[in-house]
Amino acid sequence: MTRDDAPSSDWQSPPRALRPRRRGPRVTHTDALRLLESEREVVTALALRALAEAWDTGRLSHDDGTALPREHEILGIMGVHQGLAGARLAEAREQVAEVITAASVLERSLVGTRPLGELAEEFELSPLAIKVLVLVAAPQLWGELAQLYGIVAGASGRSIVDEHLLRLLLGDLVAPHHLAHELLPTEPLHRFGLVHVTSDDAPPFSALELDPIVLARLRGETLDEDPQGEVDVQPLGLPIDQLRLAAPIAHMLQEAIARPPARPLRIAVRGRDGSGRRALLAALAALADRRLAIINLHHLDDPTGGGLRRVLERCTLAGWIPCIDGLDSVASDDRTRRERLRRTLADVPGPLVLRLERDAHPPLEPGYLAIDLPDLSETERLEVWRRELAAHGVNSPTDALGSLTTRWRIGPGTIHRVVALVSEAGTAHVTPAQIDRAVSQHVESKLAAVAERIDHLPTLASLVLPADIMDSLTELLARLRLHRRVFEEWGMTRVASTNRGTTALFQGPPGTGKTMVAGALAHELGIELYRVDLSRIMSKWIGETERNLANVFSAAEDSQALILFDEADSLFGKRTEVKSANDRFANLEVNYLLQRLDSFSGVAILTTNLGTAIDPAFKRRLAFRVHFPIPDEDQREQLWRAHLPASLPTAGDLDLADLARRYPLTGGSVRNCVMRAAFLAAAEDAPLSQEYLLRAVRLEYRAAGKLSESGPLE
Repeated sequence: MTRDDAPSSDWQSPPRALRPRRRGPRVTHTDALRLLESEREVVTALALRALAEAWDTGRLSHDDGTALPREHEILGIMGVHQGLAGARLAEAREQVAEVITAASVLERSLVGTRPLGELAEEFELSPLAIKVLVLVAAPQLWGELAQLYGIVAGASGRSIVDEHLLRLLLGDLVAPHHLAHELLPTEPLHRFGLVHVTSDDAPPFSALELDPIVLARLRGETLDEDPQGEVDVQPLGLPIDQLRLAAPIAHMLQEAIARPPARPLRIAVRGRDGSGRRALLAALAALADRRLAIINLHHLDDPTGGGLRRVLERCTLAGWIPCIDGLDSVASDDRTRRERLRRTLADVPGPLVLRLERDAHPPLEPGYLAIDLPDLSETERLEVWRRELAAHGVNSPTDALGSLTTRWRIGPGTIHRVVALVSEAGTAHVTPAQIDRAVSQHVESKLAAVAERIDHLPTLASLVLPADIMDSLTELLARLRLHRRVFEEWGMTRVASTNRGTTALFQGPPGTGKTMVAGALAHELGIELYRVDLSRIMSKWIGETERNLANVFSAAEDSQALILFDEADSLFGKRTEVKSANDRFANLEVNYLLQRLDSFSGVAILTTNLGTAIDPAFKRRLAFRVHFPIPDEDQREQLWRAHLPASLPTAGDLDLADLARRYPLTGGSVRNCVMRAAFLAAAEDAPLSQEYLLRAVRLEYRAAGKLSESGPLE
């Protein structure tokens, strides 16, 4: 796909669907605290007025023995005004008017958006809701007001703030029914989670508390991270016109975010690891003057219901745009949990974005925008390497970058992280080897859980193989080395929309060299070899095997490492007739592998002792199928010679031709015999002779359960 930078002017339209924050300055942190202090004075005056009213009516009074028990209190509750503290009440009312006027003067004197004004605009809060917000926040901000609230309430064992106390504090400033309406679950204070009910008491005695994020916003604090550590808040994204976006993708995004938000915007961005999904979403958030908040479902105790709802609610309060990651933690065939997740995401009142693996299906209501980020070509990767190195002030030879782009098929996001890592010490000179090690660590972190890196690799020249197999391997090496010329320069990408990877099946009896050839190919190509541990891939949990395989294939594509599936018939076996749930799930795994091989663009080799056990559909998708036969007599003699190093002490003539003629052994068995003979000779402190080799052959046949030293071992 051609990638054109979208003109910067195209991004100048207001991103209305992203619900942008108001442009312009905000009050400083110091001024926000001054505003908060003025609110404290207002709340204190309201509390003192409530106390004066309680004294005046007798609701709070000292029993002096001249009245019936609690007579004044009961009459005060019933609203029978007795005028017991008229002067104090008048003074308190005057003070309320004065502090409210002073607060208004201070607010008008400051330049910039106020925290309360910003909250009111974002959540469409009424003036009464703003008053309630401040009154509920006060005892959490100032301990002396918590004590004062307790005296106003006049009842031990009650919560600090509830609806009844709010009525007392507001007095005749508001009608009780209007206050009750603001505290309904359907109204903004509760619906958006600004105020939480923290007790099981029924209204008007339900305990009320402000969310800590709202308290931080009232203080004018910058919310650059999540106080509870459940959300990964990203740095402010780059300007979106600095990202390389394909023109069709840029146009889709511009159109989607500029529309009036008739319903909350939903964007699902799919791509490989490091393809730039996070950078794109952070840039979109920056357009709206907001931060991107990554919510990884793997880290939540309840990733589909209440736990996720609370985290999403806190993102809304903080003004972050929530980004759901780790959706593979909810199995695609777990309909109950997927439906719960879909409903939870549908209830988010603002914009929501999803970061998905390639080909994943988003659990969203229809109407979302799906963006698929394509893989970079080698030419595009080279340009990204150059741009990132230049941006970090790093000098690197162009020819070295060419080898990096060929070996590592990583995306712009991974390239950015690697360059940032190798240049973090401020050095301008970074060698290709340093970059290579940094990329290798990124890839190994994904593969370490399910695969083992093989470090000691043989050379192709050291192997003894038939001519037809060497021809197949030569073709395979050419395909890997000339991938860029054929697919990019010659335009074969348009023809090969699938099966662009290099996959091969090595089949033959044990010991014929299948695994060694895989290692030799990796050595010739200068890439790493990872042997997949099937015991760690396979899982009894539904969907877990597919997720492990997805990590393997993804890492193989990123690194161009050679992935080896030894004894592949256990994983790529034939599908069977469904007679039980186990058969159905086994067939689902095979179906997943078939689909993934179609889109695989890396290097993978499958080995098996029994080629007929591999499902025929896999064979059709494999670029190479190589049969490894039992070596003939001449090859066996070469194998014996190849496994006897010149440094090995010998005695007498070693008749290797006779050993090759009498014993039809594979290369693996020859290696075992030479090792046995060497240890037998060392145990007797003698040089290796023909007799030790014959003894070793007899032991090898006995170990294989053969009573006679004739015929093949298998």
